[in-house]
Amino acid sequence: MKSLIINLFGLAGSWYMIDLASENLVNSTFAPLVFTGFLISSVLWFIVKFGVTQGSSSGSYFSSGDSGGFGGGDGGSGDGGC
Repeated sequence: MKSLIINLFGLAGSWYMIDLASENLVNSTFAPLVFTGFLISSVLWFIVKFGVTQGSSSGSYFSSGDSGGFGGGDGGSGDGGC
């Protein structure tokens, strides 16, 4: 929870500092990069907090089902060559 609060304050603070038309390097370049970093961090926090732990076995990110397409046979004729 503490990391979410830090992310939200970081998002708000960097959003306040963004001025793309400014000649100041901090406001025009550094603040948007910091905002993007906090935004990615917040999205990842939500995915980890609510995406994986709340998912069911059929619809979760890490399912143990065979959906990769490698469960079939070897595709050979079984006669050993020739």
